[in-house]
Amino acid sequence: MFVKIRKFRESVTFAPMKRSFADILSSLDEGRAQKVARKLPAWAAAGIEIPSALALEQCSSSATASYKAFLAGQAAAAANQDKINTILDLTGGLGVDSWAFSRMAERVVYFEQNAELAAAAVRNFAKLGADNIEVRNETVTPETELPEADLIYADPARRSAAGRKVFLLEDCTPDILTLLPMLLRKAPVVLLKLSPMADLAMLAGRLGSTLREIHVVESDGEVKELLCLLVRDSEPAEPQIIIAALPEPDNEFRFCATEERAAEAVYATGVQAGDTLLEPCPALLKAGAFKLPCARWGLLKLAASTHLYLLPAAPGAETPSSAPGSQIFPSPGAKSPSSAPGSRFFKAWRVVEVLPFGATAFRQLKRSYPRAEVTARNLPLGSDALRKKLGVAPGGDVHIFGCRLADGRAVLLVCTR
Repeated sequence: MFVKIRKFRESVTFAPMKRSFADILSSLDEGRAQKVARKLPAWAAAGIEIPSALALEQCSSSATASYKAFLAGQAAAAANQDKINTILDLTGGLGVDSWAFSRMAERVVYFEQNAELAAAAVRNFAKLGADNIEVRNETVTPETELPEADLIYADPARRSAAGRKVFLLEDCTPDILTLLPMLLRKAPVVLLKLSPMADLAMLAGRLGSTLREIHVVESDGEVKELLCLLVRDSEPAEPQIIIAALPEPDNEFRFCATEERAAEAVYATGVQAGDTLLEPCPALLKAGAFKLPCARWGLLKLAASTHLYLLPAAPGAETPSSAPGSQIFPSPGAKSPSSAPGSRFFKAWRVVEVLPFGATAFRQLKRSYPRAEVTARNLPLGSDALRKKLGVAPGGDVHIFGCRLADGRAVLLVCTR
């Protein structure tokens, strides 16, 4: 049965000791409506239908769907096309990606094997005014007659028929490795959404020579998607790895694996109060760009396996304004840090204290900073275990980093924004 997203009452009356079944259902509906409003604001306003909680959980957000449409536009521009005629979405689901593509293409064909989802998509697209989407309730197989298209998109399901998670590309549904030759005959560009847990080197090896780009897409501080762009008529070349920090689709960091391997890290000889500590975003870490920040932006790395970076304070100055890389990173506490080009890929912290890692410092920090966020990097214990050792409560404006330096010393860095 479809759950219609609607305007909910501002208050719910509860029984004194026990909630009624109707109240529980109302609470569940309201929670789902709030999730839709956060993830798909335009859809919440239109009053769309959500057939299942799983469909909502697995669908793209408005931001990530718009990024895929942005990539479709880039692919068309690269092919010197004035417009995109047809996009095929082989795994339609709730239809968010098809909806985003429909604003870029003349025609979108949505395929979905689940009849309930496909029926909901028909009604939802009508409510959204997306009248250029054709819905086909069928499973795409090598025998499926697909129309010619400018781009084919697929998000293979990463669960088996029994509901278990699967990890190999050939175990996903549909089996994209089997379909790929046929897809590249039907369209010059194929865009695949794959698990954010997938290994990038494995994807490059399995998807073959037509793989041109791997996009590591981050939104709300998390890696949400890996998008693989395959191009039929292109010269064989090493795929580019592109880190996209949404909501700005063109705010990207682009490199290839060979470039990272060839880069040389420059290590800090120490850390002192007044330095700026730079914490890389999850997408930068997922992409494996560990040495390139040193080569590209002149940063100092704390240690080979400590993925934190440093802008040393200029001698005699309170800020690292004259240090290499200082013009492309935000200053801690800046009112508009997002205006700095590097701000999407790093959080900036001002170092206020540097203490040796040990029991004496633990006691001192507990007295001085009863509330602080805690992060452990390149230590034999995790962040939660370090927090317990320090005895500090979460929260506040202070962040304590426990980490190892290039000379092997373990230190505690007390930082503020």
